[in-house]
Amino acid sequence: MDRVRATGHEFFFDYVSPTAYLALPVAQGVAARTGAILVYRPMFLGGVMQATGNRPPGMVPAKGAYMNRDILRCAEHIGLPFHSNPAFPMNTLGLIRATIGLESDPDEQVRFITTCFHACWGQPDTLDPSNKEAVAAMCSANGFDADQIAALATSDAAKDKIRANTEEAVARGVFGAPSFLVGDELFFGHDRPARLPVLVRNG
Repeated sequence: MDRVRATGHEFFFDYVSPTAYLALPVAQGVAARTGAILVYRPMFLGGVMQATGNRPPGMVPAKGAYMNRDILRCAEHIGLPFHSNPAFPMNTLGLIRATIGLESDPDEQVRFITTCFHACWGQPDTLDPSNKEAVAAMCSANGFDADQIAALATSDAAKDKIRANTEEAVARGVFGAPSFLVGDELFFGHDRPARLPVLVRNG
């Protein structure tokens, strides 16, 4: 059996990453075409960066300037709206905790993930995830229970799960976002999903 279908794709992400926003629809498209299972693994990117000694691209001015231009090119290429977020690097802990808190309802979780990424990077009035009123407004506008999301964002169970996801990501070699794991094989970057089936079949 095709390894992509046999093992599925684990998508490690954090809403703070604009390239994870670019990767999401591509990864979803690959999963739909191949029949692979896309497993959503929210993590705290700041914790991953600290644990691995990685540095944000923006800390190298020339690299940061290049990436800003490249993100716009890539977004245009895949037909995805993109807007810089003035709150970047924003505090996304509440959103990622709420995301993992929705894992018992996979369809609702995927809808929430898509909504959050779009709110952070896909609309002109970008979301500051640390603004509780703005998060509540996003929830209400998209049919989510704002009180439920707020409760999940501060729940001890969600905090523990995000901590565990983050530690697991580091243990399995993840150093940034977006990262994809197929079995024990790591693929990093927003351009990986479109190539993932080929890479795995030829691996």
